[in-house]
Amino acid sequence: MKRIILITIVIISLNFRSNEQEISPFLFGQNHWIATGDEGGRTGYMDLLWPKVKESGVKSIRIGGNGYNHNLPERKRLTAMIDSIHKIGAEPILQVPQNFTAIQAMELVEYFNKVVNKKIQFWAIGNEPLLHKEFTIDQIHDYILRIAPAMKKVDPTIKIFVFDECELREAPYRDLCGGRLDIAGLKENGAWLIDGFNFHRYPNGKEFGRDDVVFTGPVNILKQSILLQQIMGESDKKYNRTGDAKLMWGLTEVNVTYANPDREVSGFGNTSFLGGQFMAEIFGIGMQYGAFSVNPWCISETDAVSTDFGYLGPPREFYPRSSYYHTQMMAQFMKGNFMNTTDNQKYVKTIGSINKDQIVVLVMNQAQNMDMGFDLVLNKNGKSKKPLVINADASLDLRISGTIEKQTSVMFVFDAKGSLIRQITYGLNQNLKNKAPEIREIK
Repeated sequence: MKRIILITIVIISLNFRSNEQEISPFLFGQNHWIATGDEGGRTGYMDLLWPKVKESGVKSIRIGGNGYNHNLPERKRLTAMIDSIHKIGAEPILQVPQNFTAIQAMELVEYFNKVVNKKIQFWAIGNEPLLHKEFTIDQIHDYILRIAPAMKKVDPTIKIFVFDECELREAPYRDLCGGRLDIAGLKENGAWLIDGFNFHRYPNGKEFGRDDVVFTGPVNILKQSILLQQIMGESDKKYNRTGDAKLMWGLTEVNVTYANPDREVSGFGNTSFLGGQFMAEIFGIGMQYGAFSVNPWCISETDAVSTDFGYLGPPREFYPRSSYYHTQMMAQFMKGNFMNTTDNQKYVKTIGSINKDQIVVLVMNQAQNMDMGFDLVLNKNGKSKKPLVINADASLDLRISGTIEKQTSVMFVFDAKGSLIRQITYGLNQNLKNKAPEIREIK
């Protein structure tokens, strides 16, 4: 990576609020999977991984998915899982199995929030009930109305999300949110019954290519995220749900593909360098459209290539992967508000954030064979003759210039006045050697 030349011009303004969308403190998340005992005789390593999970910076960890929906751990083991999450400074999102009775649901909330005082704030009900046609939407409505009121009777302060389908299927989501099976306006024990809607998305299957990861997959998730936000917005307006009462949304399972093809770092599967850039882009969608959480699947699942979705590699080293380091960079530095960014190259993606102390821009060159000379301009209208022009809506008349190598991500961290203070570079070359991002502090 060539050194960046910093050219300081006159600062126009500190009125940087180009976009007021606040970034959720729980946005950067993960899924608790897999530990030994979770599924048959499979071996997991979660007990060894918590220090690395903490270092990744994630702030929400879902205990959910198909395995936990059918085999929720017994109380002692589940308590240890929740304690591990709290100890690293994150919050659990605990999934209640969809076959629970009202009494079972009440007992679960009462045990954790009152008896042992673990205070679980965030809950979900069920997992992908329409995927294998096990349920109809009417039956989903029935089990939500069996379980959710029982939970809120015990603790009306908890937040409950539904219904974690395998994709944003418009008709059933509309049925539950403003439609014929509407639950968005219901209340229980003085609180809204439902606080948000989640969905999952693995946009690629067994047959896909590199451009599907770069273009088709992210666009699909973007469209579904926008649609869910629109559906919830209609219900918010209908029921006057404002401020903290607005319906929230999350993407509680996501990865490149549901059928991981290989473990090639230079390829385009879940564990590839490109897969990490894909995950960063999905976090960026969550930032822009106000997601409560984005929880990739998963921390570690290395016993088979086809199900190896984790951001940590196989034992004994458990090397962090591209998805780990992209998560870590964003979780550490992208706080405050989402900031609009644009660029003029097809294979370049940019994501920005801004707060009272820092302006941050992540630039990802996804081109396989093209290094790009660039200007990064800290206002939305600045012009340049460089091949790559990045505009960040920070309202500052200032730019930096340099070159970003092919298959490389670079995060630029500026102070509030627009001076570059840190540059973090992570590319395919580092990933192939199991090296961490290169950090350059600028004095």
